[in-house]
Amino acid sequence: MSSSLSSKSQEKVLHSISIHIPQQFHKEPVLAQLISNYDLIVNFRAAVLDQKATGGGWFNLDLEGYPQDIDNALSYLQHLEIEIFRTYT
Repeated sequence: MSSSLSSKSQEKVLHSISIHIPQQFHKEPVLAQLISNYDLIVNFRAAVLDQKATGGGWFNLDLEGYPQDIDNALSYLQHLEIEIFRTYT
């Protein structure tokens, strides 16, 4: 799942997203997977979690990496049905 040789020839980019991670994923390393499986640098710009963790978590993230790795990471989040509310660069 890491970068292919062709993506390494491109420059890294910064892509910012806002996502909602449902409660069912609270014990899953969803965000850690973005780092380890997709070779991304993830900066948490903001996060909102309810006190008892009964709802989901809202995160504003900066993703830095090669374009193909970011696309693959976003596909991973979509596969998990994690809502990506806003993307901007």
